[in-house]
Amino acid sequence: MAQVSRLDLADGHANHTLHPGTLSALEGAFAAALKEERHGLVHRVEREFLSALGKHTGQRYEAHSSHIVYSASVGVDIMAKYLSVRRYRTGMITPTFDNLPALMAMTGVELVAVPEKRVMPEPDLDELDRLGLDALFLVMPNNPTGTAMDSAAVRRLLEWGAERRVLIVVDASFRLLEPTACVDLIALAEEAGADVVTVDDTGKTVSLQDTKASVLSVTHRLREPVSEVVSHCLLNVSCLDLRLLTTILTMPPDCDEIRRARTLARRNRGVLRELLAECGRTGCLPGTSPGRDSALSVEWLHIGPDRDRVLGRCRDQGLQVLPGQPFFWSTDGAGNPPTGEWVRLALLRDPEEFQRGADIFVSALRTGP
Repeated sequence: MAQVSRLDLADGHANHTLHPGTLSALEGAFAAALKEERHGLVHRVEREFLSALGKHTGQRYEAHSSHIVYSASVGVDIMAKYLSVRRYRTGMITPTFDNLPALMAMTGVELVAVPEKRVMPEPDLDELDRLGLDALFLVMPNNPTGTAMDSAAVRRLLEWGAERRVLIVVDASFRLLEPTACVDLIALAEEAGADVVTVDDTGKTVSLQDTKASVLSVTHRLREPVSEVVSHCLLNVSCLDLRLLTTILTMPPDCDEIRRARTLARRNRGVLRELLAECGRTGCLPGTSPGRDSALSVEWLHIGPDRDRVLGRCRDQGLQVLPGQPFFWSTDGAGNPPTGEWVRLALLRDPEEFQRGADIFVSALRTGP
């Protein structure tokens, strides 16, 4: 029996081909890194990486306030430990990817579901007051809706956090794909007098075969206590990994991998939506779905009660798609989804690969029970 080739549109990390110029630069960077002087290497490599990342995120990463960790999940887990030790009642946005509340729950953090519409794109401060929170955890832009705040809304939330002494944690793992979200959240928080933590990540945008790094950044009052938790969780991230990531982040405009990822996400989103329109399934797009021109690297679809049948047909054809219902992680009724079922498709794949996957997915939608 012939083996069915596997197509993965489930994993939300970037998995597309880099520009030839980038590939050539990586070869040179790898060879140079192996010969590099070891004295002071870790500090030097980390500062160069943080400087390169900051040029894209718009955030200045101070040495004593920024911790490079292996992945966004590690950064979130560190914050979960911090919140748990302090017994902080923590609001968590819903819907969002379910490993985030899971990490919080596993460390014993008291979680309160906060429907996205109550906080983004415009924070409902009266509602947030009623929740009696010690901390608020957001994903911005949110995965998978793409919802975020403009700068004015961010400032209102930070001022509220400062006044109420509520710690605000922002998972900004997808902001490299949304230029309007690339602002210095830590600087804005310091200006407002708020306690804020941000988590950045390269893996959702930079396609380096799962070589990635995340940065956990804090405002000044949090430096010492968060540093203590970090010191118990890791020593440092591979200098070789950071060298390769820095190379990608500093490519010239014709090889700009961040811009290429945004273009690819928009292209593949357009392909999928055109195929859906051709089979009369445009209604499966939720009102909170990213706009057609969004560069968010995932697409969220409401396909109704035959979801499991559709996913089964996709698997039979070698296509993996992520069930979307777990994004509605809350069990207390907050932010419950509309009737029906959801799926999420990853967009950062080479055009030919994504086209094959989209064709299989839409064919499964067309096929009757």
